[in-house]
Amino acid sequence: MSYEMNVSFMENYVEAHSVGEKNYQTAEKLWSEITRLCNANNCYRVLGIAESTRQMSVMDSIDHQRLFRALKITPKYKIAWVELNAAEFEKLKALETILINRGYRGKAFLDVDAARDWLLSD
Repeated sequence: MSYEMNVSFMENYVEAHSVGEKNYQTAEKLWSEITRLCNANNCYRVLGIAESTRQMSVMDSIDHQRLFRALKITPKYKIAWVELNAAEFEKLKALETILINRGYRGKAFLDVDAARDWLLSD
C-alpha cells in the first residue's frame, strides 16, 4: 500500500495533504496530526486535499464517527475536504453525509479554491 501525508498550519487553518490508498489506519494517522496542530494553534478549520488511488471502504468511512469521538473532534471543527481524483469523489460524498448526519460541519469538494473559500467564509 502506498500512502503519503503532510499536515501544516497555514495561519488561519490547518491544511492536510494525502496521496495514495486510504483506510482506517491512514485516517487515524492523518487526523491525529490534524487535531494536534488544531489544538496547538487553537484553530479548528481544516482543509484536506486528497488524491486517492483507492478511497477507503464504506465500513472504514462509517468508523470515522468512532475516530472523531476518540480524537475529540467536535462540531467546533469546520472541515472542507477536496478529492482530486474525480473517480473517488462519490465515496467522499458518502462520508460527508455520514458526518453531517452526526452533527459535524463539513463539505466535500472537487476544487481546492472553492473548498478554501467555503472554509474561510464566516
